[in-house]
Amino acid sequence: MLGEILGNRYKIVRELGTGGMAWVYLAEDIKEHREVAIKVLYPQYSDDVSYIQRFTREAKLAIKLSNPHIVKVLDYGSDRDVHYLVMEKVAGEDLKSVLHRRGLLPYEEVLSIAAQVAHALHHANEHGIVHRDIKPENLMITPDGTVKVLDFGIARARTLPSITQSGFIGSPYYISPEQAMGEVVDIRSDIYSLGIVMYEMLSGDLPFDASSPWSIISQHIANKPPMLALSKTEMPAPVEDLVNKALAKDPTDRFQTPAEMLAAIEAVMGGQELPRLSVPPTPRSRQVRELLLKSLYERATEAMQVEKWPRAVNLLNQILKIEPAYQDAAQKLAYAGLHARLSALYTAAHKAKEAERWQEAVDELSEIVSVEPDYRDAAALLSSVALSLAEQRAAEEAVDLYNQATACCDAGEWDMAVACLEEAQSLDPVRRDVKERLAEARREAKRAQSSLNRLGVRVRSWLGRAG
Repeated sequence: MLGEILGNRYKIVRELGTGGMAWVYLAEDIKEHREVAIKVLYPQYSDDVSYIQRFTREAKLAIKLSNPHIVKVLDYGSDRDVHYLVMEKVAGEDLKSVLHRRGLLPYEEVLSIAAQVAHALHHANEHGIVHRDIKPENLMITPDGTVKVLDFGIARARTLPSITQSGFIGSPYYISPEQAMGEVVDIRSDIYSLGIVMYEMLSGDLPFDASSPWSIISQHIANKPPMLALSKTEMPAPVEDLVNKALAKDPTDRFQTPAEMLAAIEAVMGGQELPRLSVPPTPRSRQVRELLLKSLYERATEAMQVEKWPRAVNLLNQILKIEPAYQDAAQKLAYAGLHARLSALYTAAHKAKEAERWQEAVDELSEIVSVEPDYRDAAALLSSVALSLAEQRAAEEAVDLYNQATACCDAGEWDMAVACLEEAQSLDPVRRDVKERLAEARREAKRAQSSLNRLGVRVRSWLGRAG
């Protein structure tokens, strides 16, 4: 797209990078005489009408955000089926590059970065917007140390049902437990993701890592993060308390708003302790505790038996909050979390199939089969939708070939037109217009060949007489 002008205003200068859903370009705003960054959606998103409608609505919301810690969305539009989003051009580097270059960061710097992100989340929360993809790649650090959050609005559009019902977007390393299980998320999911980013900045490592996304997801759902090495980072204990609260499995145990988290960050930066409640147990309280754990465990087991996975996850989380080593609750939680995700993917696949969004259905079912090949009828359903996807692609290719053939006919290139139409007919045999156009092209090609042969005979005869 280099050199192209979008919307009669934005001239593409060079490519800056690529992301999960778009190319990113540096462009010149011809009207305002300034540099901007433009995200151009990949074709698979541009072809989805429902997604584009949601993308447009979210872009309108994002434009309303105005905060020094949010990369400003300036404009959006479409040009010949190319859909794009225009943002301010921010100088600096993303946090991922900073961590790769520097390793772990001093806790004072970590708290400063987290506070600025919390400011951005607070402003977005006031406008009813959840980011859903907070990670180092989406946090820009300017030369003066200002943190700016990228992609507000876009990440939310990526969770549109026509794209995915599972809610799984971006990297599994930063996803909240509820988001991984396909549940409805709110601003507390962003707080969890910010907690993961803080842990990584402080330790130089991710709290949950494994060879497969599914293993990482299971850890998010069931495992506590490893303790931060206080001696290694030379940070005060309240910093770890703050991170652990942000990383609570149950959203009700986290900071409930970015403003609450920001207040805690500022308190720790001021040398204060986070409040802790500790009541010594009594014999009566221990008895009540055991009865409660038993009741929760029984209810969780019943929920698993009837495949009410989100309920089972919630109950098991309550158990582990009270007693981390209670029976096999941790193992049951990992199992329930996995099946909650499988169930969300399966539901998404069926909805995609009903709407004839074959690629989405293939993606969802492929993820299921890769982890549990015998899950319900996922394998058979995958074969069915894969066939439909192949038919859809063949029909689309046939349309392209038919259009090429039409252009060849208009130019009198009949042999080329015949070749295109024959291939189109092999891809989509039921198209009547292709059959009719092919018969016409063959007649014209034959006529042209006959005319050429007659001309050749005449030329040879004339040359013979001339000789």
